[in-house]
Amino acid sequence: MEEKKEWVQNNIDSIIVFVISATLFWALINYSETDVQLHIQSIININAGQSSYPPHFMFFFLVNLLSFFSNNVSLMFLAAIIIFSSANVVKYVVSKKVILDIITDSTYEYKCRVVKIVCFAMLFSFALPDIYNFFILKKMYLGRYPSVVWHNSTITLLFPFALLLFWKQFKIIHHKNLKTFNRDVFLCCLLVIINISIKPSFIFVFAPVSMFLIYQGVDLSNFKRSVMLSIPILVAVVLLGVQYIGIYHFEIGSFYTAKSSVAISKPFEFVRIFIPVWYTPIAIVMSFGLPISAIIAYKNDILKFKPFLYSLYLTILGVLISAFIIEEGPRKFAGNFTWQNIICSYLMLMTTTAFLLKKFFKERQYSNKMIFLGVVFILHFLSGMLYLVKIHFSGNYY
Repeated sequence: MEEKKEWVQNNIDSIIVFVISATLFWALINYSETDVQLHIQSIININAGQSSYPPHFMFFFLVNLLSFFSNNVSLMFLAAIIIFSSANVVKYVVSKKVILDIITDSTYEYKCRVVKIVCFAMLFSFALPDIYNFFILKKMYLGRYPSVVWHNSTITLLFPFALLLFWKQFKIIHHKNLKTFNRDVFLCCLLVIINISIKPSFIFVFAPVSMFLIYQGVDLSNFKRSVMLSIPILVAVVLLGVQYIGIYHFEIGSFYTAKSSVAISKPFEFVRIFIPVWYTPIAIVMSFGLPISAIIAYKNDILKFKPFLYSLYLTILGVLISAFIIEEGPRKFAGNFTWQNIICSYLMLMTTTAFLLKKFFKERQYSNKMIFLGVVFILHFLSGMLYLVKIHFSGNYY
């Protein structure tokens, strides 16, 4: 009994995250328009033999497994809520781990309390709104690059595994722990497989950016190590190729009858469906308010902060992919080459926050810059609260 009580006390923050997440997802699924209803219908079709699992099958399989492969919609929704809430808890725990890895020293207990609050706030943080997008466009999400979405099943499940892959890959690139090197490379390969089986979006940016970092400044003395580090990327390329063939050539598990293809688009063609071209730069700035503000305030320091640089490279490539690659056919308006930006936006938020916390705990003073950036962080959090209120009253996630 004492052990159970101690476990609850040690994990009370994670329990709170699970309960709040479950409540929110229950409300969203039952009272708002989301992708979950479409995905549940797809699972029903799979069980009825009318469709097959898509190449990114993991969410559909897990819901089926937890609902005992029945076509009971209520049971499927419950299974989805459990999956989403569990993913949110892991996302929160991994975020804590990453930030504490970066800032830990002798004042660990105090910092841990602060990090818990910050990571909880990051779960809800959203792109900053403005008068034009909120009152004229009446859209907070479409056309932006927020660090969280609540309506999409696969990106919600993907989040914790993308974060784990980001941090594990970063650590083995920048740290030469030979004792665990082979194990770490294997774990990266496993995380790549899990990522692609849920949604391949993050791998679009992870593979090329990681390859660039691995071979940046490589010489003969560490060439063998670089080749070993490349194995997860090679696994990613092979699996992406298999998925591409399955999705675009064989249309496995497709929601549509007509075929789709991948094409080069006009600059920001997909985004311009929802917002005017002149507003695109403003949408980008408002989406990355905290990272941009931190670069302005601490340019010489943050651009040398390796976790932030990794997330920055990922984000730049992610935005470029979404700006110049689009699907043709019935998937044209699905935005399947934009999802990586959600993950990257969160990574930017997380690594910027880690940088600021490390700097704050080291200097132990409230400078004007730090106060301003703290206000920007709070505004991102309040924007997330506003977004949830908007979803509740509008009934959609737009």
